[in-house]
Amino acid sequence: MTSNPTFLRHLLPAAVIVCALAPAAYAQTAASGPVTGTITDAQGQPLVGATVVLNPGNIGTATDRNGAFSLAAPAGSYTATVSYLGYKMASQAITVANGGTATLNASLAQDPLLMDGVVVTGNFNPQSKLESATAVTTLNARQIQTRVSRGTADLLMAVPGFRVNSDGGEAANSVSARGLPANAESGFGFLQLMEDGLPLLEVGGLTFAKSDIHMRVDETLDRLEVLRGGSAGIQANNAPGGIINFLSKTGTTAQIGGTVKLTGGDQGFYSDRTGFDQLLGLQRIDANVGGPIKGTPLRFNIGGFYRKDDGTRYMGFPMNQGGQVKANVTYNLKNGYVRLYGKCLNDRVAYLTSIPYRNLNNPEQIPGGPDLRRGTMYSEHQRYQNIPNPFNNGQGRLQRDLADGQHSRYKSISSEVFFELGNGFTLQNNSRLLDANLSTDGVYDLTPPIPGVENGLVRSLLEGFRPLGANGFELRYADNGTLVASGSYDRTTRAITQTGGNFNFNGNGLVNIAGIFPDDKPATNAINKLQLGKTLGGHRLSAGWYASRYTIKERLSYNQVVQEVANRPRLLNLTLTSAPATALNGAPLQVTQNGFLSYSFGTAGGLLANTDGTTQINSLFFGDEWKVSDKLNLDLGLRYEASHNFGRAGKSAQIVNLDPRFPFLNSAANPTGANGGLDGDYTTRYDNTYLQNTGAFRSWDFLFQTVNASVGANYKLDPRTAVYARYSNSGVAPTNDQWAFGSDPSDPTGNTTIRGAIQRVQQAEIGVKASTDRLGLGLTTFYSRNDDIPFTIQQVNPAGGFTLNRQRGSVQSSGVEAEITFQPVAGLTLRGIGTVQTARIVEFKQLNETGQLVSIAGNRLEDTPDFLLEGGFDYTYRGFDVFSNYRWFGERYANRRNTILLPSYGVLFGGIGYNFAGTLKGVRLSAQGSNILNALGYGDAAARNGENSAATSQAFVENKTVNPASGRTPAQAANNLIRPILPRNITLSVGYSF
Repeated sequence: MTSNPTFLRHLLPAAVIVCALAPAAYAQTAASGPVTGTITDAQGQPLVGATVVLNPGNIGTATDRNGAFSLAAPAGSYTATVSYLGYKMASQAITVANGGTATLNASLAQDPLLMDGVVVTGNFNPQSKLESATAVTTLNARQIQTRVSRGTADLLMAVPGFRVNSDGGEAANSVSARGLPANAESGFGFLQLMEDGLPLLEVGGLTFAKSDIHMRVDETLDRLEVLRGGSAGIQANNAPGGIINFLSKTGTTAQIGGTVKLTGGDQGFYSDRTGFDQLLGLQRIDANVGGPIKGTPLRFNIGGFYRKDDGTRYMGFPMNQGGQVKANVTYNLKNGYVRLYGKCLNDRVAYLTSIPYRNLNNPEQIPGGPDLRRGTMYSEHQRYQNIPNPFNNGQGRLQRDLADGQHSRYKSISSEVFFELGNGFTLQNNSRLLDANLSTDGVYDLTPPIPGVENGLVRSLLEGFRPLGANGFELRYADNGTLVASGSYDRTTRAITQTGGNFNFNGNGLVNIAGIFPDDKPATNAINKLQLGKTLGGHRLSAGWYASRYTIKERLSYNQVVQEVANRPRLLNLTLTSAPATALNGAPLQVTQNGFLSYSFGTAGGLLANTDGTTQINSLFFGDEWKVSDKLNLDLGLRYEASHNFGRAGKSAQIVNLDPRFPFLNSAANPTGANGGLDGDYTTRYDNTYLQNTGAFRSWDFLFQTVNASVGANYKLDPRTAVYARYSNSGVAPTNDQWAFGSDPSDPTGNTTIRGAIQRVQQAEIGVKASTDRLGLGLTTFYSRNDDIPFTIQQVNPAGGFTLNRQRGSVQSSGVEAEITFQPVAGLTLRGIGTVQTARIVEFKQLNETGQLVSIAGNRLEDTPDFLLEGGFDYTYRGFDVFSNYRWFGERYANRRNTILLPSYGVLFGGIGYNFAGTLKGVRLSAQGSNILNALGYGDAAARNGENSAATSQAFVENKTVNPASGRTPAQAANNLIRPILPRNITLSVGYSF
């Protein structure tokens, strides 16, 4: 991993300050007289890791596995504060006598919305959730477990106002906040995904690299804090929608403790496994251990996981495989602490893309095609790829493995320091150096399925090569050469006659043109955040400097394959035959090779990326949190951002090797008509449009500047109820991908890069928070206006490729979000989460199927339901606990033109567990289920072709005329591509905590 020396020189002053202050900050605290006790919940169960603090003096410790603690303090009177995330804070006065023993026992009531919990995300200074003027959702470690999440994005369904599309698998998913534009391809739109207070990677919306690809949920997590809207644009760059902050365990228990857990799942039941092997579809081990290092002021935590997973949609090879290790050590000082983190992730996860379906607005399985619940267009038959190396102009071979999926190799070292300097001053510095290498191998949906022979792929090619003598075809499986279908073609009548196989293979006779996009994306990132605080009367002032420098390189090639439409499909090879005494003179014309229709596809929509871009971000921020009175808190935040972006992208052009056998194909209008491509042979069509790097580059060097502002107020109506309001205005600068793929089509030289523009996001919100003995409530009404948003339209071309058309528009959204908990009896908590919103396009012109720009103002934003609801409960009793959540997603349009309306659906999750006592104390058995009712729902459809395909035009969808031959309307008979939600999955775990 390398970093720019100039940037490191910028970091040096902060490092010098931190190192100079560290020795002065450390001192041992003299203590005498023991204080002991036990901390439990309302049912008398011990709370492990609860914090006990005595003030004055800030003398503290944490409870052990029995909920017990012991600390020493000088004789005197104290206020003891007991806190534990997920429970209401308790305080009481105690007196420590010389040579005596003080006893402190406490029973904490549950706080399901964590209103008493101290929140660090979205605030310059930690404060309770109840007192903050922001909308924050917090989950503790137990709540994370009961979400039954199959990945980072899945877990975020617990956040009101978030639309989560987690149907791609364990990672590489999409999340949008409060109706801000995001779709299946944009990742975490307007959101910053953080770990321990700093971004996992500064830019989170890269091609084939969404934010969560470098994040995994495991036993090392202590809690999750999610800030929605509000002050996020002040606390982080390019994040007006919110901040998602995963916070790690840091060994705060009074003695060393930890957890080991083994998990298995029913994935093997849906694979080709038999007998006992069916039980091995998921094999996972999690472990975490942490606590004090005896005789030192150090605390540590280390943990991670490893798993091998066949997947809920079996591909013929493992869907997910790999793991991670995370560790941190904390050096406690009298007036602060120093903490170091390390993380190493090496994990492969499959990115599930769309599968073919029919009936546009009421999806159905295509006969013979993949099942909509467990079907997949991946298979062992196409697992290994061996293609001419597109990154070496076709010389040598590039070998890839679909089982690698999205392979993240992520390494980071981070630091966190905090000092109380005296006189009301505090200093905090967070730093991170990371190296992230991501490679992607997948099968990507491009166009709707088409007939293989009649009125489809074969006929179009026979018609195209009819003048050259094409008179028949053979369609065979690429992996074993078995004949699928063959036929003769009458060049006069243009009739196709079957001579072998079956034109209606698989019962549908359809083929799918898919993309194989080998992609490598190494990235480095250096981040530093320095913040100085000062308490001045009722003001808590904060000011600081944030710097981040990241470099991203990319090598991406676009290749096309032909698949059958079947579960775990095979690739197809197509050969055209020719008649004697014609231009082809009886020679065969090989359309595909090993199932590849085009290597390094180079016609309109082709892509061969070789880019290297660097972004340097410098931000100055200021905040004032003013406690006007015991009831009223005001805050103001300002942030100046400067984003300097520079880099280069390789130019590419088709290889031109004219085949001398066909000179008559060349003309003034088409001088390369007889291009034989990579091998110079015109009759091998699969490489005739081969794209290569020219060795020339276009470059860019842009500077973007913006000022963000946020103002908020929180007023406590009583000690347990508060109302708040906030307004913010933030700018979002363009990021790396825009320039990497943003050449100006109006410049024939290819030297010009589209600069782009800063987007403005205005937001306002008013909310109420409440936390009583039985009720927890968070209710917020919100409004946003987003201008100059770059929408990318993936326009399908007749040749089978697609063109990325970029247009800009505006979106307006308003709505209400709520989270509520109610505890009618001890041990039982009822929960509800809801979002009602109207996200509407107010300015945008969309390409129609004829290539014209038409206004779609007033349309609903795609992939954004108006209603998102969830209800659930959890109940604990004498070691048993049971929980369940039911999530309901309202109907939504799959495309901006609002021609494909996906139906609503609901999903049930749940689990049961038992904690043993006695000699087996610490042992826990649990079973959890995802999508228990095996509901069928859809995350997105027509992600790449629904915007301008004639098959999805409004006229086509609304045509209700039934075809007498099929008994179906055109919309019912139409085929397209859709991504269903993940099917039912049951897991069993046994764990031991010590």
